[in-house]
Amino acid sequence: MSAAAAVSLGGPSRCGRILGPSLDKIIKNVAWRKHGHLVAACKSALDALAAVSDLFSPDSSSPIPSLPGSAADASLSPLLLAIDSASPKVIEPALECLYKLISLGFLICEIDRSEYESANSNADAKNADMIVVRMLDSVCRLCSLGEAEIELGMMRVLLAAVRSPGVGMSGEYLVHVVKTCYNVYLGGLNGTNQICAKAVLAQLMLIVFARAEEDSLVVTVRTVVVGELLEFTDRNLSEGSSVLFVQGFINEVMEGGGSDGGNRAMRESSSMNELRNGDVMMEKVDGDVGVENGNVNEKPESDGESKIREAGFINIIKQFLCLSLLKNSALSVMTIFQLLSSIFMSLLSKFRSVLKAEIGIFFPMLILRVLENVLQPSFIQKMTVLNLLEKICQDPVIIVDIYVNHDCDLDAPNIYERTVNGLHRTALGPPPGSSSTLSPVQDLTFRLESVKCLVSIMKSMGIWMDQQLKVGDVFQPSKSQTEGSDHHSLRSGEERIPAEHEVQVEGNAELSDAATLEQRIAYKMGIQKGISAFNRKPSKGIEYLIQTKKVGGSPEEVALFLKNTTGLNPAVIGDYLGDREDFPLKVMHSYVDSFNFEKMDFGEAIRFFLRGFRLPGEAQKIDRIMEKFAERYCKCNPSSFTSADTAYVLAYSVIMLNTDAHNTMVKDKMTKADFIRNNRGIDDGKDLPEDYLGAIYDHIVKNEIKMSVDYSEPQSKQVNSLNRLLGLDGILNLVMGKPTEEKPLGADGLLIKHIQDQFKEKSAKPDSVFYGVSDVAILRFMVAVCWAPMLAAFSLTLDQRDDKLATSQCLEGFRYAVHVTAVLGMQTQRDAFVTSVAKFTYLHCAVDIKQKNVDAMKTIMSIAIQDGNFLHEAWEHILTCLSRFEHLQLLGDGVPPDASFLSIPNAESE
Repeated sequence: MSAAAAVSLGGPSRCGRILGPSLDKIIKNVAWRKHGHLVAACKSALDALAAVSDLFSPDSSSPIPSLPGSAADASLSPLLLAIDSASPKVIEPALECLYKLISLGFLICEIDRSEYESANSNADAKNADMIVVRMLDSVCRLCSLGEAEIELGMMRVLLAAVRSPGVGMSGEYLVHVVKTCYNVYLGGLNGTNQICAKAVLAQLMLIVFARAEEDSLVVTVRTVVVGELLEFTDRNLSEGSSVLFVQGFINEVMEGGGSDGGNRAMRESSSMNELRNGDVMMEKVDGDVGVENGNVNEKPESDGESKIREAGFINIIKQFLCLSLLKNSALSVMTIFQLLSSIFMSLLSKFRSVLKAEIGIFFPMLILRVLENVLQPSFIQKMTVLNLLEKICQDPVIIVDIYVNHDCDLDAPNIYERTVNGLHRTALGPPPGSSSTLSPVQDLTFRLESVKCLVSIMKSMGIWMDQQLKVGDVFQPSKSQTEGSDHHSLRSGEERIPAEHEVQVEGNAELSDAATLEQRIAYKMGIQKGISAFNRKPSKGIEYLIQTKKVGGSPEEVALFLKNTTGLNPAVIGDYLGDREDFPLKVMHSYVDSFNFEKMDFGEAIRFFLRGFRLPGEAQKIDRIMEKFAERYCKCNPSSFTSADTAYVLAYSVIMLNTDAHNTMVKDKMTKADFIRNNRGIDDGKDLPEDYLGAIYDHIVKNEIKMSVDYSEPQSKQVNSLNRLLGLDGILNLVMGKPTEEKPLGADGLLIKHIQDQFKEKSAKPDSVFYGVSDVAILRFMVAVCWAPMLAAFSLTLDQRDDKLATSQCLEGFRYAVHVTAVLGMQTQRDAFVTSVAKFTYLHCAVDIKQKNVDAMKTIMSIAIQDGNFLHEAWEHILTCLSRFEHLQLLGDGVPPDASFLSIPNAESE
């Protein structure tokens, strides 16, 4: 085709020179009989383009401002029809044309949330931008077509649209574009397309963050380096020159020319208002981020962080991001788990002061659940967790904050303690005689990574301690602290938790000193001791709690303790409430009276009542409990039954129905007619309405009354206690895919809503305040928790391994442990670590000395030089090592051994 023919094909306008050849190609590739309307639309567009030229004054109401609105609509309509045609030969030139229009700046529009919703609900919308919205929406649907080339063309158009300052994309539509690219990454037609999708997602993030930082849509954005984006799991996707191809793909889109003239200034203000109002639903984790080679790096906090940390942004994180973490944790895709771990690390690093309750839920769910699985873990998943923990453990402030705000909080899990114990068990490996799915190499890898994390924890405590102590200062522990550490226990904690300080540190964080935290720890330990005693023997446990003033002595206070305290064995609670003794009977009456059953359906009332304990097995105990329940229900609902006896009999019948319907051992199930017949005449000789009984029957059969979960065995007591503490039993069933009872539609949504309500409830409590601490004495309690597991892990690894990497890590851990315990004046722990290092020098058995024993001697000397002023009695072990070392050196120089001086010559003996 000659140049003159090409010009006449698209008309004299610059935009026509792009549209004309593409429309002509669509006409040639399309099946005329099947898509006659598309052919007609293309010809009409060519006729319209031939009759117009570029406008001297751009038309702001036109999606292509250089053309009149009617000509622009006529030109874009065939592209929309072509994209919807489901024919790859027709779609390809349409995508190519749309990409050129966007990248060269011809296409100008504003796409926000309202327009997106309008486009989905009203296909005939007359707004000038609507045709562009519908085109991009059709482009997003192309991933279902099953053509690799079309997938690439789709991503090229979407990236160009986000990159172009002329296409103001925000709100739900931007999220829609991100989800489309992410779906390609998860299930692309080939590895190249998946790598391309990941690169496109990274480039989208850079564009959005760069615009938010500069407060402008016209910014310079760095291009991602595809090779640096690929992780270990992504390299399996690479197909030959995939990385080079994708890099060229990204470079082409990012280097595409185009300017939108004066039209951009006209639309910039409204677009930036959307960004400022938070309509861009991309989570910017820090106030300021830097972008380098496709990676988002931290920068020092600035004034921008104060805006990011506004209540509205925090609420968005809680409402959307935390919900997304909860939902996606149910997926078994390892890539998603890695993304969840990365997001969680960002939340923990930057927002732990305002997400205390959420951190307390997700840390056990995402990290501890995997870490504590020693026998049958997924290798990649556990390595992901160990790498994440290593990053966490390298931050001294995070480590201290976790201990202060979770391990010292009565209503929070012992995250720090469980992390240390989990790392300790992983470092020791599977117990002897147990079966494991790990190969020897994987087991050794886990052990080494766990030791690294333990070393990082001790190193972080040392760094934080040195930062808090001024140069030349010597920490002087109080007498109570010394006694508490040396005996590995805390004070009895009979005092109530004192009122918290009101000194604001950052956000909602408050200062707290070691003495206050010591009381909180002691109180928590006292409560846990009482719970343990109650679970063994309830009367003794209640007696202990009352004597130590953890619980008041009145039946009402004991009842509230049984109702609200987590970690109690539900079966033991039921046995205690059914006891016929005077005090337990009063407690049971107070317990039942604490429920409000007003306007509550009878079946739901029983379900609500039994959620906190398990009915005892003895009939007389059940009788006492259900009799009081019937009395309370009738008191709350006076017009429900003629007398409390009716409610009592019906309650028994409902419990029997629940057992009959949901017990797999029962073969002949009770029918609705049987249930109605069994309850005839129970209302003072009268029958209850059959519709009423039928509704109760249907509700119980479809939705089992779930009493509290079975109490766990001691081996997993701590884990399951945490699950009950945070209401995680149902969540973990949802997350881990455990078989559960048939639930009504929407039950998972109700469960998630229940957890969100728990987040709000915990955040509203005074104890949910986030505390900061600067008192070095808090480290004494942290060391008291971790020193024994660390000593065992370091000693066993150093004894069993000879490789340089493992032994150097263990000796480094010993070095930091001695430094921390020596400065804090923890004599028992200090001497234990020094003695262990001294033992591993093997100077008492020189013939067996290896390189690791030589390194241990170097560590002893380093300890003596750097921490000599704090060693005190531990000098004995160090001097003994030095003496033995000197003795070996003398022997090497030819000096006679000591025995030669003590031997008696034969002549003298005669």
